[in-house]
Amino acid sequence: MLRQQGYDARKADREPEPLGTFSTNENVTVHGDEVTCIDFNGMGPVGDRPQRLSDECRVALQALTTALADHSLTLQHTRHIAAMLRSGDDFAQCQNTLHEALAPAHPALTLRIVQKFPHPDQRIALSLIASPHPF
Repeated sequence: MLRQQGYDARKADREPEPLGTFSTNENVTVHGDEVTCIDFNGMGPVGDRPQRLSDECRVALQALTTALADHSLTLQHTRHIAAMLRSGDDFAQCQNTLHEALAPAHPALTLRIVQKFPHPDQRIALSLIASPHPF
């Protein structure tokens, strides 16, 4: 019952990350057959980031792929994706990466400009909704 309401027992039972380790704000919830992945970024395990924004986007997509696989889904099941960036001008740098990864799914896209991220060097966060059934 709690799982259907979006409660993720794995998060609640997790040990706190040791000091010095980059803490992510990634969140995965399940509602029926929908999986929602929130705030996936392209930062490394200790807060390092790829030099190019397109690579940062690719790392975030790889993390999303792993999270979806835990629920027997792939990026091809994506119905909606939200890309959060500091500047709309930056979107062109990751647009091709998103298109290559998600084009077969034809998801709706929301581009959201944000003032800042949890980590000062972070430039992108991706959130998505995936489902094995089309809407």
